[in-house]
Amino acid sequence: MENKDLFNYLQNAGKDPASLIFEDELTGLYNRRFLHNYFEQNINWGSLEENPVSLIMMDLDRFKGINDTFGHEAGDLALIHITNILREVASEKYVSIRYGGDEFIIVLPQTDKQAALTVGEGLLRAVQNTPLQLVGGAEIALALSLGIASAPSDARDQKTLIQKADTALYYAKKAGRNRLANAGDIPPQGVFVKTALYQLAGTRVAGRKSQFSAVAEALKRFSHRQTQFLLIEGTPGIGKTVFLKAIQKSVSQSKSVCHVYVSGLPQELFRPYYLMGNIVLNLLNRRDDKGESVIGGLSVEERHCLSPILSPTMKEGERTELQAEKSFREGIFRTLIHLIFKLVDGKPTVILLDDLHFSDEATLLALVRMMQRKEVPLFICGTTDAPQKSGEGKNDVMTRFLATAGREVEIQKIFLPPLNKLDISRYLRGMFPGMTSPEELPGHLEQLTQGNPLFLSEIIRKLVVDGKITLSGQDWVIHPLEKGYLPKSLEEIVRQKISALDQESRQMLDRASIFGNSVSLSALTGSGETSEARILEFLDDAASQGLLISSFQANDENIRFLSKAVLDITYGEIQEDRRKELHERVGEYQESLYEKDLLPSAATLAYHFKRSANQSKARSYEQIQANYNSSVFNAEEAAGYVVGDVEDAIPKEIPLDPESTALVPNVLRALLLALRNIRLYPAESKSVAVANQLAKDAVDKILSKHDRFAIFEIDRALAVNGVKVDVSEFRAFADSFLRSLEVLELKGIVFKKGLTRDELTAMAEAFGRSKR
Repeated sequence: MENKDLFNYLQNAGKDPASLIFEDELTGLYNRRFLHNYFEQNINWGSLEENPVSLIMMDLDRFKGINDTFGHEAGDLALIHITNILREVASEKYVSIRYGGDEFIIVLPQTDKQAALTVGEGLLRAVQNTPLQLVGGAEIALALSLGIASAPSDARDQKTLIQKADTALYYAKKAGRNRLANAGDIPPQGVFVKTALYQLAGTRVAGRKSQFSAVAEALKRFSHRQTQFLLIEGTPGIGKTVFLKAIQKSVSQSKSVCHVYVSGLPQELFRPYYLMGNIVLNLLNRRDDKGESVIGGLSVEERHCLSPILSPTMKEGERTELQAEKSFREGIFRTLIHLIFKLVDGKPTVILLDDLHFSDEATLLALVRMMQRKEVPLFICGTTDAPQKSGEGKNDVMTRFLATAGREVEIQKIFLPPLNKLDISRYLRGMFPGMTSPEELPGHLEQLTQGNPLFLSEIIRKLVVDGKITLSGQDWVIHPLEKGYLPKSLEEIVRQKISALDQESRQMLDRASIFGNSVSLSALTGSGETSEARILEFLDDAASQGLLISSFQANDENIRFLSKAVLDITYGEIQEDRRKELHERVGEYQESLYEKDLLPSAATLAYHFKRSANQSKARSYEQIQANYNSSVFNAEEAAGYVVGDVEDAIPKEIPLDPESTALVPNVLRALLLALRNIRLYPAESKSVAVANQLAKDAVDKILSKHDRFAIFEIDRALAVNGVKVDVSEFRAFADSFLRSLEVLELKGIVFKKGLTRDELTAMAEAFGRSKR
């Protein structure tokens, strides 16, 4: 695989390039994907005082009424009509965006708040003075609501800027529509619902003081260049991901530390190195050039080793026979570790792994070897369900890893218990400063939620949306709740949210749940016939309900469920026949990507078809994946892999003099004869004794001039005392010896001066009777 091809694959992994468009299909305006990319590429967020940027967010007032009264075709015409006005007002100076549905944005670079307000007022007048003319003479008066925010006066990053403009838009609509609102002039009481929901969406952790203290101590040791491995355990919904995100937020403040965050996926559970591949992709995307220089600097051999891992859909015919050999599998293992160390540029590195119980064995072993190598200080922190779930999907790999890794690296476990009444009270007061509430509320919430933070946050969301929490002056008030008001379970809340969606949105939510906990916007769009603008409208609606969240990553949005528990409930609501149908449809869509080398592996296809009615395809892709797995990883072999380069693992020897080097073929011949006789004859036979003595005599001739005599395999070549030897004159002996080392799963043998006959006999006996 060429460097350019590998780089392009990494950038498009998990996405549908056919859907990675930057223009809205209906209006021709730039879309939300373009907006995020524009903010990343064109706005210098570090010099906002000299280069302010403003944002006008708007939506079309009573747009649903237009669709209901005049039909969706008229609705589309209204959106195109607004688009033409936006283009005229924005001219060439500003950037017009269709954000989704009937929402639009104008980005105003090099523009302060006052100038943005002037543009907004002009836009309102233009819409008011230009009604929409329908075919047949009908006329529709249109109106917009606008929210205006600026950086640095209202925000200092793109996420906050969009939130501030959205909050201002919310206030404008609440205040009567057909007007604009300035984010800097909004009374808090007027937007407390929006503000509270944004607070709930942030990373807030309650009742974890002792656990954070343990993490802080580990980070302190890490700052002193001590490698650490933490495992965060807890039951589903207890807040492991939120806890890990809080750690990420803390470590991301340091520019001297490299950090990466990836999540385990049940679809990829049995594909070797899939998590290592995701770590590499994350590190590449964090570089200014997206890793192009690193990929360009790979050697042919490194590229050969990496291609089946970073591009695992490579067809069988494109692989060489070397990929079935142990040496190639070990090359993959070592090259991946070397690449990660190269990408972090010697910086202390934090690797955060959510859902580590969905990890693969190859990644876990590689992480241990990285810790043992100690090339850079590592802080590895993963989350896992505790106790482990039984039944389908259980990962016994994790159980074996904990049993063995505990002997090799020190793993510190941190358990997250349920929240108690005091924790809940502190959480509420942290969320709503100066809060007054019924005295019995924290205790009632503890009893109802059983201390589950996810259930608790969903109840608070319901209280906010239903107006049970209000802002009075500077203080929040939680009003008394009528008997039977609170839902009895998290499932009940999630089902209420799902039922609040329209039929089309529920279908899109079902499809998202079939993909799993994470799906790119381009893949969700490409897998159906719904326009991206409509999917974005659904996404915003589902996000406001607290079902989904999204984040922008490398020219695409990554869509995730609020939590794995919400995903499980949503997935469980789909009827079995419908679920099978959706799995087959998603499987067929991803199969089309797989055939274009755009899907990470056959494991994903096997996952979907196994849950569909198409068991024939499931078995076919399971076999393809099994063949792939055996070609890149063997757990028993890997247990003996060296930590660093083979050359690094070999003691630095004094090269042999020419006379001793000439004796090497005789040594190999004698050692091979000794091993052969051990296999053929009883241990006490004369043939064995004579062969062992001849082998000792041959080794002693070299040890008479050297303290040590080392014979190693390096890159499938023979090396003696650290120097590769030309074996053209005795290739048969050399090849036979190297094959013997491979069978024994050894890299080499070192003889020291003073070797006794008993020692050599014991070695020959052990080696000659050993099996792979």
